[in-house]
Amino acid sequence: MLGTNWHKALLLFLWISPHVLLVVLAAVIWKRRLYSEFPCFFAYVLFRIAVFILLFTLYWFQGIGGPLYAYAFSATLMLIIALGFGVIDEVSQELFRESLFLKASARRFLQCVAGLLFAVGVLLAVYAPGNNSVKWHAGVSVVNRGAAMIQCGLLLSLLLFSRFLGLSWRRPAFGITLGLGILASVDVAASALRAEFTSNAARELLNLLTTGTYLVCVSIWMRYLGAPEAVPAPPTVVPHDEVEIWNRELQHLLKH
Repeated sequence: MLGTNWHKALLLFLWISPHVLLVVLAAVIWKRRLYSEFPCFFAYVLFRIAVFILLFTLYWFQGIGGPLYAYAFSATLMLIIALGFGVIDEVSQELFRESLFLKASARRFLQCVAGLLFAVGVLLAVYAPGNNSVKWHAGVSVVNRGAAMIQCGLLLSLLLFSRFLGLSWRRPAFGITLGLGILASVDVAASALRAEFTSNAARELLNLLTTGTYLVCVSIWMRYLGAPEAVPAPPTVVPHDEVEIWNRELQHLLKH
């Protein structure tokens, strides 16, 4: 009984604490006016906070097993997936801002992937065996797994080629990409492990893993978006006497 209480307390802490940090992060984004640079990510943060308030309220009154909680979780998860693709599109727009062709191609590719995932989820929900509740949850699960895999691949590609694409490791865009990449990678791994291990103990450990990873990702966003902007170093001023010496030496070299 004591172990169960500790597990529940830890799970609640890992569920609540990231959203407390998200509230702080939203305030930082607003204060530093970063919402003009990353409007979709700002909407993503605000929506995550709103979803937490809704789900925590339903959990408090119904518990995780309540039907209303399950439908609210599935519906809000679909919107989070859509906003996640929007954030990736936003980051890619900054990366490819020097090339209009790459910018248009990246946006078109993301739109096609999002439409394909939505179509697959709807078809599976319609033709899956079982009652309507089973069909709905099966469709959402497939869409979530597929979206996590696509997002993971896109974000890891951005991270691997960040140097080539001109993305500085100190810029806020890199922090956003890194956090989403870690979150998507863990979602993919957790989905595979849930299919392999179906015991209650394994499910509880995976819940702790995903919620703990979420806390790490929010901390990364706080670190990058809350850090003070780097002040460019002042240009080096070469003494006039040293310039004259260089000129004389150059003239001497050219004469010979």
